[in-house]
Amino acid sequence: MSVQPVTAVLIGAGQRGAEAYAPYALQHPDQLRFVAVAEPDPQRRARFAAQHNIPRERQYSTWEDLLDEPQMADAALICTQDTLHTAPALAALRAGYHVLLEKPLAPRPDECEAIVATSEAVGRQLHVGHVMRYTRHYQLLREIVQSGVLGEVVDVDHRENVAFWHMVHSYVRGNWRNSALSSPMILAKCCHDLDMLPWVLGQRCQRLYSVGNLLHFRAENAPPGAPERCLDGCPAAQTCPYYAPYIYLEMKPFWHNYAETAPRGIARWATRQWVERPWLVRLLSVVYPDLRQITEYRGWPLTVLALDPTPEAILEALRSGPYGRCVYHCDNDVVDHQVVSMLFSAGSTVTLTMHGHSHIEHRSTRIEGTRGRLLAMMGNGGGWIQVEEHRTLSRRTYDTSPPPGQGHGGGDMGLMAHFVACVRAGGNPPEVRQAAREALESHRLAFAAEESRLSGQAIFME
Repeated sequence: MSVQPVTAVLIGAGQRGAEAYAPYALQHPDQLRFVAVAEPDPQRRARFAAQHNIPRERQYSTWEDLLDEPQMADAALICTQDTLHTAPALAALRAGYHVLLEKPLAPRPDECEAIVATSEAVGRQLHVGHVMRYTRHYQLLREIVQSGVLGEVVDVDHRENVAFWHMVHSYVRGNWRNSALSSPMILAKCCHDLDMLPWVLGQRCQRLYSVGNLLHFRAENAPPGAPERCLDGCPAAQTCPYYAPYIYLEMKPFWHNYAETAPRGIARWATRQWVERPWLVRLLSVVYPDLRQITEYRGWPLTVLALDPTPEAILEALRSGPYGRCVYHCDNDVVDHQVVSMLFSAGSTVTLTMHGHSHIEHRSTRIEGTRGRLLAMMGNGGGWIQVEEHRTLSRRTYDTSPPPGQGHGGGDMGLMAHFVACVRAGGNPPEVRQAAREALESHRLAFAAEESRLSGQAIFME
């Protein structure tokens, strides 16, 4: 007897919904099938509908129109912008859908509480897009810590190193640049980390203190004579690392980042050559078609600028859209660096550092224990974990790199596999409720960190 695929609706067919999560249905049509989409952008709506064979009568311009209909699927994926999470999430849960909600839950504490409480009250599952839990990297890191090989955890130094080009893409020019329009950066970027750290350690945060500010991307730091837009004759075009054509047309920072974090092998070699000798990679792609993933790349961040990101479309987006603005003349106000110092329940001290000026995009972790230490790195190209034991002086290194092309270290597809399995099982089992409560706790930590940063006071977590 064949098992029918889980059915789902997508609310918000942007980068995360259509490009990160929904491809699971195309790769595993026996497990997941999309039957409706709500998306205000007609081009994105039509493209998603064509990819997933959704009939015209199931294509909606608003989530209200979709959820006003009788329940038509098992699950709803809600991947709208941060400030548009709460209303569709509550409506979908009350309409009987199991929900996968892109992180963060919501930009306000009371809204986060309401979403989790509603899920429990109506008995529908709530999954949050904390994809780091579903990577091999952090699952192995947690397994090592929980095994006791490090002894008691004394101190953790975890860093969210946001690359300079990613910082300006998302948090200076992009959708998360202004806290009133989205959410504080410590929530938008680091709710992943604030979810992962208690989960790995098996402890809760009792007290925290945070400092940080917007240091660099301010009008007074603009090069002399810099115009409002990069293409309007900027005198610093040849030297500014944030020059939009350098980031989006040349894409050298993106591929350099991948090469520096990829495991040794063809992926590392090919991406490095693409930065230094693009003609060579183009030539080799004739013989090795896999290299066209590089030479013909049309993924994030390009798809944020244009649905069909040809060089011509990208150039037009830089002339007229937000991503062509000078980074010193934007309406951004979120911090570009912040530190959160925490005391955990078993006495461990934990420091989370987030900054947007890293040469290479990666998360790095250092855990010092009474019997050993752990060093770890996860970047766009891959990751590794190294464990050193005090008594034996042994050192063991694990390669935690995902298969090529897997987003967020394999976490996107890992989350989707887990979500589909849970929806298929039905109900709202304790482990799903617990994960939702832990996601809520991570958001409480983010809100507390922002309160501490603004007030200058330490926050005691109840």
